Amino acid sequence: MFMFPDLSQLQRQEDMKVDIGGGGSIWDIAVVSDTRLLVIVNLTTKVILVNSQTGGTVTQITLKKFSRRVCMFDKIRAVVTFGDKSLQFININGDSLELGRSFSVNRDVWGISRSEDRLIVSYLSPLGLGVLSIDGRVIHTFSNQAAGVDVFKGPIFISTSADGMVYVSDWSKSTITQLDSNLHVIRTYSDPILQTPRGIISVSADQVLVCSNGSHRILLLCPSTGAITSLLGEQDGIVEPHALTYSPSQRKLYVVPIDYSGRIQVFQQQRMN
Repeated sequence: MFMFPDLSQLQRQEDMKVDIGGGGSIWDIAVVSDTRLLVIVNLTTKVILVNSQTGGTVTQITLKKFSRRVCMFDKIRAVVTFGDKSLQFININGDSLELGRSFSVNRDVWGISRSEDRLIVSYLSPLGLGVLSIDGRVIHTFSNQAAGVDVFKGPIFISTSADGMVYVSDWSKSTITQLDSNLHVIRTYSDPILQTPRGIISVSADQVLVCSNGSHRILLLCPSTGAITSLLGEQDGIVEPHALTYSPSQRKLYVVPIDYSGRIQVFQQQRMN
């Protein structure tokens, strides 16, 4: 397990510039391999396979409609959501992309993450979460209505940890909620520096990184203590961060701001002596 001991261990590298065309912004990002990233572009139907060393386009594929979120299911498959009742697998064969199978569920899906052989999704209509099999069968659900309280108001990003914990950032409530693999709420975290959180990624069982869009920071949540600390901020070039992902083998953090430029910020984790 690689640790994020402090801010000084992350050093900004040269930004990557992805050619996304006009009128859109990178909306989500996932690590495919040591040299490849997968990005989806808002307000377009593009999914782009990117060279993570240069930012150059390796290949791209066109979907039938605008996508919202993406996660890797395994080394050769990604899953995309559209903000409606459908999900789409994308097959990755080396440097080529092709549409895989798709399936439908009975509620509008936004956020998505993988936990072993299952998919964890967030619903916006009505608000809640679901655990799905890869063919769309519902295994577990959580809803505000069933809980009797408004746990969620804007659950648009999800991440899962290696030990099966589920983390949901809620941009409307400015919270992060931790649930177990059966979607039982364990704890909800908040802090004055956690403002309109967006992208979230579990780096280890006790390290969760989150884009705090409103405070222009990348934050570190330690679930064991509940502590939320700032790793990167405006002094590091962080402005309105929207999505992020982390490559443990390359020790690189990739951050996507909302600026419609196709820019991906790269931060290298330095080796400890």
